[in-house]
Amino acid sequence: MSHELERLLAVDTPLDEALRLFARLRSAPEEGRAVEELLRRNAYAAVPEPLLLAVAAALVDRGEGSTASSLLTRATSNDALMMRAELLARTDDLPAALALVERVLARDIDWPGARERHARWQQATGVAAPAVASPPTATMMTSAPEAPFRLLREVGRGGAGTVYEAEDRELLRRVALKVYHRPERDRAQLLHETRVAVALEGPGVVRVFDVDPEHGWIAMEWAKLGALRALLRARDRANLVPIERWAAPLARALARIHCAGWVHLDVKPANILLRAPNAPLVSDFGTARRVGEASPPGSMGYVSPERLAGRASHPRDDVFGFGRVLQDALVAVPDDPRAPHWRLVATECTGSDEARPPDGAGVALLIG
Repeated sequence: MSHELERLLAVDTPLDEALRLFARLRSAPEEGRAVEELLRRNAYAAVPEPLLLAVAAALVDRGEGSTASSLLTRATSNDALMMRAELLARTDDLPAALALVERVLARDIDWPGARERHARWQQATGVAAPAVASPPTATMMTSAPEAPFRLLREVGRGGAGTVYEAEDRELLRRVALKVYHRPERDRAQLLHETRVAVALEGPGVVRVFDVDPEHGWIAMEWAKLGALRALLRARDRANLVPIERWAAPLARALARIHCAGWVHLDVKPANILLRAPNAPLVSDFGTARRVGEASPPGSMGYVSPERLAGRASHPRDDVFGFGRVLQDALVAVPDDPRAPHWRLVATECTGSDEARPPDGAGVALLIG
């Protein structure tokens, strides 16, 4: 074994040096040995993702695309996701490739090559593209809604409406007030959202206090810590770690939803509220459907490959979204005490459909 290969495989070699060494070995007789040794190491001790990506590129050059794709199963960087998407597309698994590209687009809409591939593969599948939430400046409230609430601040905005922190003037309590952008057009969706939430009322589901279909608003319980999305962006360890505090009850909430015969179909950090670190609330049931009903468009990056391929609503679609939420959490707080366990859970939930837990109850069992 050459000195360069020995140094590459040493546990104390800095990542930058390891990448340079591997690049040099790519053009040397020991390239195959270097790839094999790094693959062997990765089986019992994770190789840093940049080096893993370099190994995958070497495997592709050797015509071992399937091995490279498997190697990147747990990878989370945009470069790795794009490489695996391309490899899946080569095997005609376009729904899985699209799901990976949408994860990239959800992070960076301008990532090189992502939009072009998304459009091309979307056209090839013949499935309508998922709806993308309007940018924050797309719609603005011009006046307060006709409701007994005092608006305090805007806390969230999506394609359908804007959410405000508000105060009930009569009861003097805080509420989350969701105001639809176009109540005349979206009356049916507003009523659907509230009725499903009321039907599923209980642990882990946001409570609806009042609704006005004519003026287009819904008053819901106020979650003190806000949406999980904001906590992830702030890398708020105090409320996010340990992950089990909120992930386990979230899985149980999904289990309850699925047991009632519903699929949420938009499980993502923006739709998970935290009343407390151990009290997550599933919100926004506007796209929820009965199991077996046709699936509406979803949020880019959180839609399962099977749903992209046109499958009817299935609890496994929410399981996929749950896995993606875990992956987001592990990027924000990678030092969680049980991070390896959560990576395994996330991989299981976003893996092949047949290997994925069948519903929220299956996720709860997997969490343990």
